[in-house]
Amino acid sequence: MSNGKNPLEGPAQVLDRLPEIMQLGTRVYHALVNGIVSGGFEPGAPLRPDAIARQLEVSTTPVREAMHRLEGDGLAIKLPYQGWFVCEHSRQQIQELYELRAALECFSVRLACQRITDEELAGLRAHQSAGHAALDADDMDAYRIYNRDLHAAIMGAAKNSYLSSIMGQLRLQSEMLMAKTIRIAGRPTRAIEEHQQLIELIGARDAGSAERVMEHHILSALEDIVRSGRGRDDEPAHGDSTQDSGSGGG
Repeated sequence: MSNGKNPLEGPAQVLDRLPEIMQLGTRVYHALVNGIVSGGFEPGAPLRPDAIARQLEVSTTPVREAMHRLEGDGLAIKLPYQGWFVCEHSRQQIQELYELRAALECFSVRLACQRITDEELAGLRAHQSAGHAALDADDMDAYRIYNRDLHAAIMGAAKNSYLSSIMGQLRLQSEMLMAKTIRIAGRPTRAIEEHQQLIELIGARDAGSAERVMEHHILSALEDIVRSGRGRDDEPAHGDSTQDSGSGGG
């Protein structure tokens, strides 16, 4: 393939060991999802079933099954005569995803201000402590998980199953993009400060201010992506990732 990327000899550097629970195809799928959303596989990188099967010590059958699930999630694409690749997003697709996230997460924070319990508010503060610890340790993978879990906790506090379902469809693609934003210089520090403001405003039940902070939080992440040059100006090289998938963080 003439995209300038070298085929992976094996994904040993990005895939976790398979857990013993769950069916084999599901276990392979989760290992690949984690490798993609954590940033271990770059957008456009080839996904070679034979190499993945060797590393995970399975046949290619569950690997190919997992690939089809990834395609449905909008994380992978199969090109005729070329194989499987991690999806790339165009700038237009990134903008549309973040615009939708901003609308949905602003609504979630408004509902959370009305419905959050004291226990859930304490949970948000516990997540925030975990985020500070991750930053202090310069552990970006732990920070990514904190960011994902904090946004999910706010969504849970909104107590709207339909809203949660829609956000669930965006979760994986959002996490995939977030793995890039948290590596933009200064972004994690700004984001964790914005998270602190959100927690304080939710605790004060100040829905209007919380919505404004959330909108800035999500759309400023979009601006950081654009400024950093992430995302293609044209259509992505490996498929149109318009399937609804991907969550997480600002």
